[in-house]
Amino acid sequence: MKTNCFIFVVTTLFYCNFRLNAQVLVSIPIDILSGLDDGEITAMSEPSLTINTVENIFDGNPYTEAGVQDDSTASVTLQFHDEVKFSKCKVFFWNDGQWSLEIANSLDDLNGESGSYQSLVDNQDNLFFNWDSSEFIPVTAKYIRLTENNLNNIGVHFGEWELQAIVNFISLSILPSPLKLVPNTSLQLKVEILDENGVGYPYNFPDIVHWSSSNKPVADVSEMGKIHTYSLGTAAITATITALSGTTIVNVVPDFESVNDETLYLKVALVLQNPVIDSTNMQKIHQVWGWTDPMVYTNQLIEEFSMMSDEVVQFQIVEIHDDEGIFTRLEGELMSIDTLAYYYLTPGKLYGRDTSGTLQNLAESQGKVYFDYNEMIDYYDLDTKRNSGAIDEVWVYAHPFAGMYESQLVGPGAFWWNSPPLDNPNLEKLLSVMGWNYERGLDCAVHSVGHRVESAIRHVYGRWDCHNPEPNNWELFTRFDKDVPGQAHIGNIHFPPNGQSDYDYSNTRYIITYADNWKRYPILLDQTRNINCSEWGCTHLGYMRWWFNHLPRYAGVTDGILNNWWYYFVDYEGAVERTEQLMSIDDKIDDKNNLPRDFWLEQNYPNPFNSKTRIEFYISKSGTLDLAVYNIVGQHIRTLKNDYIQPGTYNVTWSGKNDAGEQVPSGIYFYRLSTSEGTNLIKKMILLK
Repeated sequence: MKTNCFIFVVTTLFYCNFRLNAQVLVSIPIDILSGLDDGEITAMSEPSLTINTVENIFDGNPYTEAGVQDDSTASVTLQFHDEVKFSKCKVFFWNDGQWSLEIANSLDDLNGESGSYQSLVDNQDNLFFNWDSSEFIPVTAKYIRLTENNLNNIGVHFGEWELQAIVNFISLSILPSPLKLVPNTSLQLKVEILDENGVGYPYNFPDIVHWSSSNKPVADVSEMGKIHTYSLGTAAITATITALSGTTIVNVVPDFESVNDETLYLKVALVLQNPVIDSTNMQKIHQVWGWTDPMVYTNQLIEEFSMMSDEVVQFQIVEIHDDEGIFTRLEGELMSIDTLAYYYLTPGKLYGRDTSGTLQNLAESQGKVYFDYNEMIDYYDLDTKRNSGAIDEVWVYAHPFAGMYESQLVGPGAFWWNSPPLDNPNLEKLLSVMGWNYERGLDCAVHSVGHRVESAIRHVYGRWDCHNPEPNNWELFTRFDKDVPGQAHIGNIHFPPNGQSDYDYSNTRYIITYADNWKRYPILLDQTRNINCSEWGCTHLGYMRWWFNHLPRYAGVTDGILNNWWYYFVDYEGAVERTEQLMSIDDKIDDKNNLPRDFWLEQNYPNPFNSKTRIEFYISKSGTLDLAVYNIVGQHIRTLKNDYIQPGTYNVTWSGKNDAGEQVPSGIYFYRLSTSEGTNLIKKMILLK
């Protein structure tokens, strides 16, 4: 099911006065501002707007204007990516005048008032600082133009323009679907409404949803849509309102884990700020002070992230820069090796609390030390390498008080990355730079990446409020007991689930946690158990490993966000692109089942259908295969294929008849592909007569 709907937003749904064959026609507002942002809608004005921008006309506030100063007539034309069935227009004007509304399927027709052109409103009077509206028989078009004439003065001012469209809803969709659970657990189900194109919308109908189960000894559903499981088996769960219904199949199994996403390989440029400062003994900074060689830490980090991600993320060092380039500025000037030698070899000049000029004081108290990221990027040509794909990110191991942030995001569209975003005019892609200190251990290095994760996933979800009454999945993941008693999950980088203060990684206090459910993400059940710090060995590094190991790394998309959260902090732009791909095409993975690529089932075509439909599937191994059709209550309708087959792609046709050759009624049906290895895929189809 596609859920990437960029144009429409369901706020309050209004029933039309008619329903046809288990369909509901609904007039809903069009979210034009989001459509403009996403590129699904294009706006044109004639003449060009001189007062603010066109976005002001669609920001939901009639008292923010846009318009022209030196003309008495102005028009705004919207071009939609796909045809829209318009039903209502409402405009807030800032001047007296007359307005018109026109539509067409092409710009030529609209300009020439020919072909598909229609006039919906023709020079209708409007008043200063008032709304005016027009409702009409639903009309379909890709272009719509609003024109305003100021009959009294020069200047045209639009306050707000609202449009509504008709959407044909044909069924309910129960999420998640298909559904896999374990015995004696519960899960809150959600309902969406699907339009005729398979696009899902939030359910805001006034109707109460009625729930039922075809096999209550296995699973039953409460009046509020909470499913409870009791024993192993299969049941069809149905949600019904007056005009629409939807069904999902629940499989109750002994236990399961979600399937890992594909491995991500990240190319790293390593920069070592560790020059020789003791020329007599030819010792580098880490050797003078007895600190660990940063190359040792680098290799350990690569291994740690491979293990913690279950090999979903594999960092690879593709270039190493270990030279005399220094990118720390002291009082605006780049430090030299001689300057570093002065502070690192002169007793009392590195650490101290005086104000006479220790490097620690200059950095931490006086703010006179900072790291010049763009100087480093230019010096090693890292911008060109990032633009070409030669590297994905940069790791820097630097001396103490080098002035680096733990993590820094540089480039176009950069955002908070546990540090303020940084611009670079030569970067065409985002570049993440880690700043580590070889005075500190491996635990602190992993800790720093943890804060980068928090920044990335908070940005993805747009919120981080663990007290929100409707928490998102990130807010659930980071809950800890002190903050939300009895509702702890994994915790955050500073607070383990049983922690009472920052860095409380050795607390032996036992608490209840939902941590085990995250191996099944996005299916979060209500299983709990008691844990304390022994879960991670009561150490800082142990907790970092435990935390990262629970971070979702799975295939598929949930609520428009990848189930692999690792993707967002190692390649944010790639994650966004992949999300759009998974949301817009039928991939060879059934995302909701999290099944591998060597076994897949396509959506039937056409769908809905009224005479016959074709179903295509692929299997990579020889074996017995069964393809069958079921109705919404789980009753077997037709066996389409049951045979031993060789690897390959196959397709079958269903004409809407049961095994007895009788035509079945219109409605929602499911087709299930099962293999002798016990793998199942289920998809929904709609028969309309």
